[in-house]
Amino acid sequence: MSLFQISCPARVLYLDTELAELEAIPDGAFEVAPALWCLLEAGHAGLHHTFAQGLRATDELPPRNLWTRWPDGDEYGPLRETLVLPHCDAKFLPGTLEEQGCGLPEGHEGRHGFEFGPPLTEADALPDWLFRMLFEELE
Repeated sequence: MSLFQISCPARVLYLDTELAELEAIPDGAFEVAPALWCLLEAGHAGLHHTFAQGLRATDELPPRNLWTRWPDGDEYGPLRETLVLPHCDAKFLPGTLEEQGCGLPEGHEGRHGFEFGPPLTEADALPDWLFRMLFEELE
């Protein structure tokens, strides 16, 4: 797994009425941001997808995810929709303490969420002197 996510540059902007509807969902898990990026891999085919809201479990339903999806060029238009989508069952290191789920909807295009980004190498790390300089200034 990498510290870098190379995701799609498409984004969706919610209208004030849509934000109010998403935030008014009973037992919604998160405060919704007015602009959200597509969470799929850059260059993917098909619809863009972003996580809109987490829905807590009820007596009748398990926890589920509410996603907004849209085609290219229709981030504001009538083809945009927000709906519950099942999650991708793919796992990284299944059965271990480090097990991680994909985090994307079932049948998504491109790599799984745990596969994003280049492998972390020595070249990706900040030099020690630069790391100290940046973080000592913050203290």
